[in-house]
Amino acid sequence: MTDDNRERVEAHTTPASTEAPAIGTLVVDEARKRLGVVMDDVGGRLQIRPPSGGREWDADPVHVRSAREDEILRVRVAATAAMVQGRSL
Repeated sequence: MTDDNRERVEAHTTPASTEAPAIGTLVVDEARKRLGVVMDDVGGRLQIRPPSGGREWDADPVHVRSAREDEILRVRVAATAAMVQGRSL
């Protein structure tokens, strides 16, 4: 993971809150049991992408919550490990 990608992951990690997640927030889609970053809000549905990049999916905001500190840490550890091993996350 490049320094630029790591900064994006770190910038997109916020603690859990009761408000709807903002674009760029690291979230958990409870319906799919997936972790991702909110990329957009279109037609009342959130578009979420895995933290390491990849294909977005649509999620009902009712089933989405901000990631907890332990989940945020897991993403940061994975990004750091990928960087140390010389591969992209």
